[in-house]
Amino acid sequence: MALVLAAVVAVAGCAEFRAHYPGPDILFVATPEQVGVEMLRLASVTSQDVVFDLGSGDGRLVIAAAREFGARGVGVEIDAPLVQTSREAAQTAGVANRATFLWQDLFVTDLHSATVVAIYLRDDVNLKLRPKLLSELAPGSRLVSHDFGMGDWTADRVQRVQGPTRLHVLYFWVIPGHAEGVWQARLGASEARLTLTQRFQMLSGTLSVNGREGAITDALMTGDRITFAAGGRTFAGRVTTDAIAEGTIREGQAPPVPWAARRVR
Repeated sequence: MALVLAAVVAVAGCAEFRAHYPGPDILFVATPEQVGVEMLRLASVTSQDVVFDLGSGDGRLVIAAAREFGARGVGVEIDAPLVQTSREAAQTAGVANRATFLWQDLFVTDLHSATVVAIYLRDDVNLKLRPKLLSELAPGSRLVSHDFGMGDWTADRVQRVQGPTRLHVLYFWVIPGHAEGVWQARLGASEARLTLTQRFQMLSGTLSVNGREGAITDALMTGDRITFAAGGRTFAGRVTTDAIAEGTIREGQAPPVPWAARRVR
């Protein structure tokens, strides 16, 4: 009788939790273990990483991140029995000290501490989650998705992996920094103005030097690193809140020349 009562209380608790945090209605389908390992490899996971698996199911990817790569892992799962299964599996695998499992709606999970996020959700859920990923993850953090893309946010890499029964598609992105705006730059002895527009990691814009304006090409944000070409020269640098630092300009075989910029609007 006590066991039955406990089960009823647990079910009622789950129902109350789901009513408050409904989360995405996604059928749990486990990622094959080797495919999960390939997701972690694609994201270049190391022992320095904190890997979040949003919709972690039975915990296998988080456990693999801890056991195979030495990372710290956090699984987020809305199904309470799966959370318990995950915790028991981590204990059995000997990685409970590096694997945490949260009974939580993934849309309310704080992602600021994550350096890698792994997901196996659905196209529409990915699109709903996208603004949260872009706003909470630091530039340079990595995102890997099993089978589903991010709409018009083009993946930095796409990899196909043969699983036990079918071919799986993995999508990988590096979270880009924010470079859009108008920048006042110093290029050697010259003052310049760099105007940038941004769509995810892709940039476009113009560079004006001594009153002569030209379009930039091959412009890209990779984490907090910016690269573009203009006037036969290749520019690179690191974008912070209001500055481009550690800048270099390369032209042919000549030694690199430093440059810097500050955001003016």
